[in-house]
Amino acid sequence: MGHNSNQDVKLSALGGLGEIGLNMLVLECAGQALVIDAGLSFPQERVLGIETIVPRLTYLERAAPEILGLILTHGHEDHIGAVPFLLNRFNAPIYGDELALGFLRRRLVERAITADLHRVVPYQRLELGPFALEFIPVTHSVPGSFALAIETPAGLIVHSGDFKIDDSPVDGRPFDRGAFGKLGERGVTLLLSDSTNAEQPGRTPSESSLRSVLKELVARAKGKVFLSIFSSHLYRIKQLAEASRDSGRSMAALGRRMAESLRLGLEFGHLDEVAGTLVDTEEAAFYPPHRIAYLAAGSQGEPLSAMVKIAHDSHPYVRIQPGDMVLLSSRFIPGNERAIHALINQLFRRGADVYYETVAPVHVSGHASREELAELLTLTRPRYFVPIHGEYRHLLRHRALAIECGVAEENALLLENGDSITMSAGKLARGGRVESGRLMVCGGEPIDDALLKQRQALARHGALVLVLAVSRATGKVVAGPDILSQGLTLGDGSSMPIQAARAEVASRLAGMDTRLRTSTDQLKAELERTLRSYLRSQLGQSPVVMSCVVEV
Repeated sequence: MGHNSNQDVKLSALGGLGEIGLNMLVLECAGQALVIDAGLSFPQERVLGIETIVPRLTYLERAAPEILGLILTHGHEDHIGAVPFLLNRFNAPIYGDELALGFLRRRLVERAITADLHRVVPYQRLELGPFALEFIPVTHSVPGSFALAIETPAGLIVHSGDFKIDDSPVDGRPFDRGAFGKLGERGVTLLLSDSTNAEQPGRTPSESSLRSVLKELVARAKGKVFLSIFSSHLYRIKQLAEASRDSGRSMAALGRRMAESLRLGLEFGHLDEVAGTLVDTEEAAFYPPHRIAYLAAGSQGEPLSAMVKIAHDSHPYVRIQPGDMVLLSSRFIPGNERAIHALINQLFRRGADVYYETVAPVHVSGHASREELAELLTLTRPRYFVPIHGEYRHLLRHRALAIECGVAEENALLLENGDSITMSAGKLARGGRVESGRLMVCGGEPIDDALLKQRQALARHGALVLVLAVSRATGKVVAGPDILSQGLTLGDGSSMPIQAARAEVASRLAGMDTRLRTSTDQLKAELERTLRSYLRSQLGQSPVVMSCVVEV
C-alpha cells in the first residue's frame, strides 16, 4: 500500500461487546478513523418511556479523529439504528450495500438529516486514507451483508460482520469460502468474528430449510395467514410469498415499515419472482380469508406494532377470526419473553392457530453456530483473535473455540465495551480504556443521565407539589399551603399523612422571618427542605418534592 509500516492502528470497542446489539467499532491510524457500524438496542424492560438505546460518542468527540467513513456491514437495526445520532455530531461519508442504505435513508428522511451515501458492491475495493477495504459478501438473514478485509499499515484485519455459512441460501449465492481462504493465505493479523451463536453446537440450518415448513403450514391454513417478522428480513418475506403463491394466496404488508421493506425488496430485485403475489393493504381487505397472507411487524410483542394491535382487535384494517394462522418467525430476544408470551396468549384467545420457535421450526438464525465459527477460523488462520457481537458468555466461549482451532492463548483477547487494542507492525497489545456507554432515546431524542434519574425517582417514589401564595409587599401568606400528590402511597391531599405534612409546613411558615418570606427562591428552598425532612423522618418516604410560590 506504500504506507509507513510503523504506523500504529488502534481499535476501540464502543458497543456490541458484552451485549447483543449496539454494535460499533472505531479503527484509528495517524489521526484518521473508520467507524464500523452504528447500531441500537432495545431496553430489557419498556419503562420510563425509553424506546431504544444508542452508543455514547464521547470518545469520538474527545479524540476528534477525522472520520474517513462510516462502514455498514448490513442493514439491521443493531448495525444502522444509531447512524442518525452519529450524523448529528459528525459529518462522515457512509458506505454500504444499496439495501442497507435504503433502510437507512428511511430513518434519515424521518429526521430530516442529509447524508453522503455511497453504494458498495460485492468484492469492491475502497481506499480511505491509511485503510484499504474489500467488501466480501456473506450469507446472513438480510441481503447485502458483508465481511470486511481491511488492510492497514499494521497488518490485515478481517471483520466477519454478522454471518453464517449457508450453502443453499434463498438467493442462490452460497458462502464464499474461497475468498476467506485467500485472505488466510495472505496472512490475517487479526480476526474479529460474530459470537452471537457461539454456544450453539453444530451448524445453523440454511434459511432455505424454512421453505418446506412455510409451504406446508400455509397450505394447511383455513383462514388468513399472518407472518410476523422483522421488516428487514427479505429472505423470509420472499419464502412466505412463494408459499402464498403456491397455495393460491396474495400477500400484503401491514404497517409503514413493512410496506417500505417490500418496496425496497422490489426496487433492488430481491422479490422479482414473487412480485405478482403482492397486493396493497386496502385491496387485501376484499380477498376471501383463504386467499390472503399478511406480513406484520411485532414478533417481539412491541407495543403499538401491527401484530399487537391485531391481537387486541384494535387494528384499523384487519381482525383475527377463529381458524386464522399466525407464524411468529423470529427468536425470542432476551428481555422480550414476557411481552411475546402475552401476545401469544392473546392471539390464542382470539381463536388463532399460533406457531412460534418453541413449538414449531418456523425460525432459523442468521448467525453461525460453533462448527461454522471454527470453519472461519480455519479458513483465515489469524495470528490474533477478538470475538465480537455477543454477551460476555458468548465472547468467552468463542475465545475458547479460537484457541482450540490453533490461535495461541495469549493472542486470543477478550474485549468488552470501552476496551481498546493497538496493532503495530503485525503485533497486537491491549490499550487503555476509552470512554463508552449508552444513551437512552425517548421521542427520537437522547435523554441525559440527570433526566433519567428524575424519571427513576418519580417512578420509585412519586411526587409532591407544594402550592403557596404570598403578598409581594408584606410576605404574608395569602393562600395555602396546599399539597398535591401524584404516585404516592400516602393518598390524596385530604389523607391524614398529607394533612400532617401540610401542618408541618404551615408551622414552619408561621415561625419564619418576614424577609425570608419575601425572597421567593429562599422561601421555596426552605419549604421543600422542611417537607422532605418531615416525610423522611416521620413516614420513611422520599418522594420528589417541588414547590410553586406565587407572589400577589
